[in-house]
Amino acid sequence: MDYKEFCSTEIVFADLQELKTRLEALEYKNITFVMSESSAQRWVLLDSINEVRKNCKNLGNDFVWLKDIAANPNQSDVLLALEQIDSKRIDVIIAIGGGSALDLAKAVSAFYKDGSNNPYTVSDITNIIQSKKYPLSGGVDIIGIPSTAGTGSELTQWATIWDIDGQAKYSIDHPRLKPVQALIVPELTYTLPADLTLSTGLDAMAQAIEAYWSKHTNPLVQDLAFRAVELVMTNLKQAIENMTDAKAREGLCRASVLAGLAFSQTRTTACHSISYPLTMLHNVPHGLAASITLDGVGRLNKRHFENDEKLFELFSTYGGIMNWIDWVSKGVQIMRLSAFGIKQEDIVNIVDRAFTGGRMDNNPVDLSKKDVEDILIQVL
Repeated sequence: MDYKEFCSTEIVFADLQELKTRLEALEYKNITFVMSESSAQRWVLLDSINEVRKNCKNLGNDFVWLKDIAANPNQSDVLLALEQIDSKRIDVIIAIGGGSALDLAKAVSAFYKDGSNNPYTVSDITNIIQSKKYPLSGGVDIIGIPSTAGTGSELTQWATIWDIDGQAKYSIDHPRLKPVQALIVPELTYTLPADLTLSTGLDAMAQAIEAYWSKHTNPLVQDLAFRAVELVMTNLKQAIENMTDAKAREGLCRASVLAGLAFSQTRTTACHSISYPLTMLHNVPHGLAASITLDGVGRLNKRHFENDEKLFELFSTYGGIMNWIDWVSKGVQIMRLSAFGIKQEDIVNIVDRAFTGGRMDNNPVDLSKKDVEDILIQVL
């Protein structure tokens, strides 16, 4: 019988100074960083990175810094990263940033080959993702250091790669891509503006709620997810209104970790499935796209999963999930599809692309195209 580890990632909470100390004390020989240069400057990490670079050079080891982080990495971005690595060796990838930095790090780990990384084409990248036959040249360790509180990518084995032609969303999926360590530094989130704080916080909310009602949920997952929802509800508004509120930022980081632990066991459901065309076709930020249908999907899911009343009771004071989302988003983003330029005539195309395998069929209720259309019209 095969057994699935609940969590193989070491989770460490630290402050900014400890992060710098840990970076400078890395024991790996050949090190690749995935992080934008502006982020390194913002968090005053340049000296630490240069120290790592110097140590690698003095020992005759390889150092690579991948600084170009696209908001939604596609096959071309993966190719560019692999070309920069070329024939250099990698023992560990340090990914510091949001979900996109972690996605790119996982893609590099999945496609990295000892010797040379130039032979790939866009078609090669696409075909390998679809066939799931990754080179995984012995596997490259990943240390995930998130600068947002919401994606949970520092705890999962999945990475999202968007089609270069905007026609599809691909998921890289392999147990070896789960980071060996997640280093959680709430101070890194202090520079997040209100819109990104909202989007990433709502992403954690969506992950937690979907894990709670997933077909693959269990009592422990529900406990983790429930606490994650509570933490988002307690801290998101405060973090939006005060960027450097240490208690609120740490609360959101804890929520992100708990949500990540929960949905890494279950995967997400209909809300995430519907979100992909919203992001791909209309550039709706991921966390907003995933959360905007929580209320509508939740209404259909009600009474079809265990402990449903306990979850919905959290939002009863506000009159439902959507009312709470409207409240927490006020002054930052109007949470209606029309606010993102989506018109009623766009909905048919969105619905046609909203059924992602492994997500939509993980929902406790089987949704029809008419169900999805009605849900989207409710938030138009």
